[in-house]
Amino acid sequence: MFITLKSIIRSILLGLNLLLVLAIATTVYNSSFLLNNNSVMAYAQQIMGMPPMSGMGMEQQQPGPGQYAGGTISSIQNDENGLPAWILSGLWKGALTNIDKSNQASSTPNVSNNNDNLPTAAFEAEFDMVMLNGSALHKHSIYNFTLADIMKIDDNHYQVNGTATVTMKDAPVNNVPLSIKSMNNNVISIWVDPTKTNNHFGDTPIFGVIQQNIVIKK
Repeated sequence: MFITLKSIIRSILLGLNLLLVLAIATTVYNSSFLLNNNSVMAYAQQIMGMPPMSGMGMEQQQPGPGQYAGGTISSIQNDENGLPAWILSGLWKGALTNIDKSNQASSTPNVSNNNDNLPTAAFEAEFDMVMLNGSALHKHSIYNFTLADIMKIDDNHYQVNGTATVTMKDAPVNNVPLSIKSMNNNVISIWVDPTKTNNHFGDTPIFGVIQQNIVIKK
């Protein structure tokens, strides 16, 4: 087969173009990954300062004594038939401050539902919700948390109960009962009262990962 100089040049140019496209695609992917990863890392490093999420609620300030935690939401929620249908992905953060001095030595204060002993609590979350097929992408926020009680299940599990505002399609819903569990300081579950949210999050809690858990004693 006779190969001309023109065909050789054309092949070289085509190869260079393909390499350029691959390089651009790789750069964009890596930049996106690093940006997202850095965003999560920066968020985790700022847990102690509790920066506000989208201007909601908790103002940035120097943290006082208490427990500060934060991490990601990674959860699959069921549909009305009890089948996996939705992916949830986002961030959460929380804090317990003004803890009863008799409990400050513990990283998980054993606080009853006696209002005189309740610490000051804060909890916020922002996450995207999308169907498994990629459709119906939308966002939810949880904020304005009010603590009702804390139940210490054992040394590795405890539960925080209260109410919060949850943003829905039509309008935010106030005073939604929440139960937030911490499991082995690695996982949290957020149970949102289905009667207040039209069973929007299915019949299971919203699960997340605890990436930072910091106790400040003084």
